Amino acid sequence: MENKPTTRIINIIMAGLFIIIAITLVTIAGSFYTVEQNAKKSGQEQLMRTLNYVTNNLKLVIENRSLSLQQFSQKLTSEDLPEETLTAYLGSHEDQINLLIQLDAEGSFSEAWQFNNGSVQELSEDRVETYLIADPSLKSLIGSGSLVQNSSDYFLENQSFVNLYAPIVAADGQITGYFIAPLNLENMFKEEIFSDTSVYSGYPLVKNADMEVVIHPVESQVGLDIISDRQEQFPDLDLSDLKRLEEAQLTQEEGTLSYYSYWWNEENPTKVLKLGAFEWIDIGAAHWVIALNSDFYEHNRVPIQNNYILLSLLLLISAIILIFILLIRGYNKKNQAYEESQRLIEKQKFENERHQLEKRILKESKLEAIGLLTTTIVHDMNNFLTPILGNAQLLMEDYAENEDLVSELKEIYLAAEKGKDLSTNVLRFSKVSEGQQDTVHDLSQVLKDTISEITILTPKSIKVDSDIAPNILVEGFDKQDLQVVLYNLLTNAFQAIDKRPGNVRIRLKKADAECNADLQKRSIVTKDKEYAVLSITDDGPGIAEGLESNDLFDPFFTTKGINGSGLGLFVVSSIADKYDWQIRLDRAQKGLTVCINIPLQKS
Repeated sequence: MENKPTTRIINIIMAGLFIIIAITLVTIAGSFYTVEQNAKKSGQEQLMRTLNYVTNNLKLVIENRSLSLQQFSQKLTSEDLPEETLTAYLGSHEDQINLLIQLDAEGSFSEAWQFNNGSVQELSEDRVETYLIADPSLKSLIGSGSLVQNSSDYFLENQSFVNLYAPIVAADGQITGYFIAPLNLENMFKEEIFSDTSVYSGYPLVKNADMEVVIHPVESQVGLDIISDRQEQFPDLDLSDLKRLEEAQLTQEEGTLSYYSYWWNEENPTKVLKLGAFEWIDIGAAHWVIALNSDFYEHNRVPIQNNYILLSLLLLISAIILIFILLIRGYNKKNQAYEESQRLIEKQKFENERHQLEKRILKESKLEAIGLLTTTIVHDMNNFLTPILGNAQLLMEDYAENEDLVSELKEIYLAAEKGKDLSTNVLRFSKVSEGQQDTVHDLSQVLKDTISEITILTPKSIKVDSDIAPNILVEGFDKQDLQVVLYNLLTNAFQAIDKRPGNVRIRLKKADAECNADLQKRSIVTKDKEYAVLSITDDGPGIAEGLESNDLFDPFFTTKGINGSGLGLFVVSSIADKYDWQIRLDRAQKGLTVCINIPLQKS
């Protein structure tokens, strides 16, 4: 079957776009390569210029330190050195040179001085012999008549040194001894040459002819062979490019190259592309390669980012065009899917409505069952309690002279009478009793009386505490309804605590301003009302995780299995609805608090 014209045109447009995008990607890839090569070349040229500056600086600083030592030597006219002269010399560069050794004409130890804490101290031969023994040039130079300004490098305690030399010449021109001044290369380099890193485009390092690091920004690298020692430290790293760098430095007097290396100041070194420039120099007896390295991407981020931005914009535009075409092509399918979706939504809505209707019918059936069950329970309870009341009254009349027995019989009589009242009141929670709508009650006193009456039913292992604010007046409720509410809530609390020792706290207070404001927002009817808060707190297990609070108020819903009827909180919520009281359940880490917000009498 032949494709529709619209589809064929769309396919042609898409194919053309793919070709354009492919050509553009190839062009940008070539541009990336050109930019990278130009950046490498430019960076290497900049490094070589900076390297010449660093090299000249290094030569000048070491020469300056050598001239300073020679001037110090020429000032001496006697065998005794003035302490102020020693102090002035050693204190001028104490971080770089804080030790001075004097040898005789044969190169044997004469004296040594160290600058420490602002003063000069004399040292014995055994304190300074390590600086002499480690010097690889000393024996061959002393007495040869061709004394250079400094030795080649040596290492002591992960620090690199060269010894500066100066002869002690008598008035007749004879050499009577030598001064040896160990120069700390790392400190000298950081203070005099690399003190301001903004001057350099990269970081410098110095290696000797054995490819051992003499000077490095990371002090832990000083003294290490750039290949073998680093491979031992980091056996998993790829150092093949460093081997290529070493080979180039050993075979060329100077040069530039790019290579992959790592940042050695990191615990897990990161591999980066570096640009390097190097040059071999001779300073005294030292033969060093001075290298300057920099992170390629750090110094070329802007042009590379511009290329990435260009590529990203191209891909974004291409993606937008492709998406637009695909949206047009799939328009009909989406319309069909939308219509099918709407049909399914309507079906789901119908199913939800039917489900809600079934739930409402089920709830009404349960309420009808509650009415029948309640009538039966009240009738049977009254049948059980009537003989108890009658017999208790007869026994009180027969044993009127026995006050203790009469007192106990009276407690039985009052408890049975209270039980009869409570069972009768179960029928009354669905409507407001006549004559109660305009009655004002002192809620505090009603609550105290109710608590004292219900205390008889409290298990001995449970302690009931109450904190009731006085003079809280409420209108339009039946005292017996409050007793039913309190009875059911306390029963739930006792059952939650079970047989273990526990505490139940009953608290009544006026709501604070914030609570009143929240409750007044509910409707126009409540906007001017103020509230009292009745709370009952137990230290039982609380509401189980995942259980919704609203489920607890459904009729016949219980978490107690065969031991619960599922009517307690339902009765409480029904009475609360009857008087427009608000019920809130507060979960806690342990226990449960049931709060009832009760409107106060209008003042």
